[in-house]
Amino acid sequence: MKAYTTEPICPRLSHYNTSAGFAEEFRSPAGNTRPRIRWWLPSAYLSMGGIENDIRSMAEAGFGGAEVVPMPRFDIPGDLTIEWGTPRWKAFAEHILETAGKYNFTIDFSMTPFWPLALPSVTDASNPEHGAQMETDCAWIDGITKAAPFSGSVPVSEQAVADAASVGCIPRLAAVTCAKYADKPSHTLVHSSARAFLLNREVLADKSDPLSWSLSFTPEEDGEYVIFAWWEHPSGNKTCQNLQLDHYSRKATKLLTDYWEKELIPCFGDNFRHTVSMFIDSLEFQTHLDWTRGFLDSFLADNGYDLAPYLPALYDEDSPGCFVSFPEPDFRFDEYNKQILNDYHEFVTRLYIENHLKPLTEFCERHEINMRYQTSYGKSLELAQTAMYVTIPETETLYGGDILDFYRLQSGSMHLSGKQIYSIEASAEMNGRGNGGINSGNYQQTWGNQLWHMGRAFSCGVNQAVFHGYSYEGFYEGEGNENGFLPGTHWPGYTTMGYSEFSNNWSSCQPNWLHARLYTDFLARNQLVLRQGSSKMDLAVYRHSYEEIIDFNHAVKLYDDDGLLEQLGYTYDFVSPSSLELSGLCVSDGRLAPDGPAYQALLLNAQQFLPYSTALKLLEFTKAGLPVLFIGTLPGQSAFHLEKDIYPIIEEMLRLPLVKQVDSVRNVPSVLLELGILPNARYHSPSKMLNVHRQTQQADFYYFYNYGDADTYPLAREMAAVKTDVTLHGSGVPFLLNAWDGRITPIAAYESTDTTVTLRLRLDKNDSCIIALIREPGYLDTAFPGLHTVLPELWAEYTDGQQILLKSLTGAQIDVPFSDKKVVSAGFTAIPASIPLKGWELTLEKWSESPVPNESIKSIQTFFSLEHLVPWKELPGQEFTSGIGTYRISFSLDNGWEDGIGYLLNLGDVCDSFSIVVNQQEITVNQSSSLIDIGSYLHSGVNTLCITVASTLLNALLAYSNCHPLSFSRWQKEIRVPDAYGILNDVTLVPYAWSIPEN
Repeated sequence: MKAYTTEPICPRLSHYNTSAGFAEEFRSPAGNTRPRIRWWLPSAYLSMGGIENDIRSMAEAGFGGAEVVPMPRFDIPGDLTIEWGTPRWKAFAEHILETAGKYNFTIDFSMTPFWPLALPSVTDASNPEHGAQMETDCAWIDGITKAAPFSGSVPVSEQAVADAASVGCIPRLAAVTCAKYADKPSHTLVHSSARAFLLNREVLADKSDPLSWSLSFTPEEDGEYVIFAWWEHPSGNKTCQNLQLDHYSRKATKLLTDYWEKELIPCFGDNFRHTVSMFIDSLEFQTHLDWTRGFLDSFLADNGYDLAPYLPALYDEDSPGCFVSFPEPDFRFDEYNKQILNDYHEFVTRLYIENHLKPLTEFCERHEINMRYQTSYGKSLELAQTAMYVTIPETETLYGGDILDFYRLQSGSMHLSGKQIYSIEASAEMNGRGNGGINSGNYQQTWGNQLWHMGRAFSCGVNQAVFHGYSYEGFYEGEGNENGFLPGTHWPGYTTMGYSEFSNNWSSCQPNWLHARLYTDFLARNQLVLRQGSSKMDLAVYRHSYEEIIDFNHAVKLYDDDGLLEQLGYTYDFVSPSSLELSGLCVSDGRLAPDGPAYQALLLNAQQFLPYSTALKLLEFTKAGLPVLFIGTLPGQSAFHLEKDIYPIIEEMLRLPLVKQVDSVRNVPSVLLELGILPNARYHSPSKMLNVHRQTQQADFYYFYNYGDADTYPLAREMAAVKTDVTLHGSGVPFLLNAWDGRITPIAAYESTDTTVTLRLRLDKNDSCIIALIREPGYLDTAFPGLHTVLPELWAEYTDGQQILLKSLTGAQIDVPFSDKKVVSAGFTAIPASIPLKGWELTLEKWSESPVPNESIKSIQTFFSLEHLVPWKELPGQEFTSGIGTYRISFSLDNGWEDGIGYLLNLGDVCDSFSIVVNQQEITVNQSSSLIDIGSYLHSGVNTLCITVASTLLNALLAYSNCHPLSFSRWQKEIRVPDAYGILNDVTLVPYAWSIPEN
């Protein structure tokens, strides 16, 4: 029976607390709640002034800190060397920290340049003390029978020889094994026939040649046998010409931490206090069979049997052993094949935790910083388990193809282990790959696109965005510089990730940087809310897996019920054997982990295999009052080899009243209702809307996002608004928290009981909102209002004087129920007709190529009396225009706010970011909403409206690439076409009437 490590790493809260009250921080988010951004640096080819320019730009744009990632200079074809750890790098790194302090900015350091982890100090791959990465390869021979015995040299893996030779090494024979075919065409082996030969007794070495070993073998039974030779060797893999580290070796990890403690941290002095985290990217190292020195002996000690005879079930000669293509082993056994695979992957997962993650996190604890890590996706390890052993687990948008369930893989571990921060690398798209589509990539990603990625991630437990990314602008004063820039740098500046491939270069080189602060403020306020108290979930879905399929390998929804649970309001996490066996985990009042996520039920979907210890836990939980649903196939086999039979436990569970068998996922909602299990946020009509519930002693916070069931951002732009009544679990007075401008306002229309609040939500496409149920009047620095309405069929809000103001699109008289049981008749002024706005003046500031790499030439062109608004590219001569467009119009109204009439500005589609000024008053508006209430800013007579729209740089870049096709893209030919910028359609004023009924 497996015994999981049950002491996860807890977060360093000191980096994420603030002395400000919640309301104050919501209005003005602190740096520690702000989004962060990956900062790509061309190793040590920098300048002091360039560093300060970048940090000042990021800080002024509202980012709280940067993740420093040194990269090779891609302007030198084929050169992947990197200057890191040198005196020059150390001087620049110290200046980065010093400058960060100057701007109240913080720094995360990538632990080694680029990725996977590699060190310049690892120079001898054959020396066990150097901790170089290891792997094992196989060579095999079949056709061996009683009549045709084997006698001769054991086969040698050519791959092993080549890899080892690349770093001056020779492979070592780790084992020689054999097994009999059960079915030769399918490469199925007889489990009971597998055995290992004794090295130096049955397999004899030729002392003159370490690759020459001989064996004589005559099978005792009928049938055809296969002999396998297993060769251990350094992988030879390098990152930036440095040998990659063994991620399963404590010695290798110590080399890494020693390098920081001896070579780097002492150089930074007191400035190191501006460091918040160490960061490590996803595991992308390529090995045929993950290995470390002493592997087989350690496995035997941990699992009680020799793994060597069963290695054929693990090895795929053609697989790189990582995200590119997960292994599909060349052989399998007729029995216990899955259990052997699980034993191996579980053992490797534990090696990774004990010898890598724990020492790294302990190193960070010593230096009072966090360990932020994309722990194990990309390799065959259990992500849900490894996530618990770093301070801040991180996911990403690109790798998981924005599949919601990919984010949930770590959210359960995060919630059960009490972590406060769940981070995301946001939001890389690659031109032509995955959900980016053909017309996606660098210099094209919009703020709306970023909000789509983040809305999905926030809805699944993420609460820290790390933008991907910000390229150093290219200032360089060293030898070989060209006019103060890195050699080869051209407009629009030094670009690390290619000019058209990976998105995005978020910086002042793009016009839409104009509105960056608006968006970072918005994200910061959301992140603040999503870190309050503890997350309260509805359901736990059991998942035990060591491989996660990613975007270009056809990532799929893991709990696939066509969104049934989500669209009723249910939330769920994935939980694993390791998280279910955390110490102190219990059931109380029918909820699992009542002080944490408080799951109301546990679902097992077509789960064939279950660890024996997990089965015992499930029995314990359901006896304590937790409902358990078995969907489809019942678990019938233990997940690991040499474990006891689980079926007696399953049979005992099935006799308990809270354990239900469900035919399919389609029937789960009805069974939950039969059990009385309602979502924390119950939708009165099915809605394509996601929610998050966070709870503190003073409040319940609910975050809602209209995801529209759209799997790509282009589809999201076409989805519909959602409108439904929602019943929220919790007590208190409901407030709307506006993440765009920081305002906190009481909600005027709702119904309530002692334990619920029901209100009406309307969210536009890709839109979100935050509702808080407040139990303490002083918590939000605002008084509780008195009366409220009870869900009238119109809009209701409070005036500054706490009167209830009603808005109607029809103008019809209506009876309005109030919370004091009175019903008041509300009358309205007659509503005028909608007003199409025509006769716009558009001034375009067009950005184009400049001889100064990081600047653009900005030319002005004005279009007068536009009767209809169209994308800029449809205007004469503007097909390739990027820049900033300012729309101005004056219009007359017969009735204004003072006459009981207001107006909604129906903007329709706008690309990309925009700001609005009405009668010389700037309004902070919801960038995801097409309907903007500007009623109180308008008056009878002449009014003025000014809308400023900022685009991405794509169209200007396409014009540039047409003139410079050879130098433009590092990896591929430009395939994109111009985007539609500006206000893309006609704009209308939609009138409404308002009144304040007397109660």
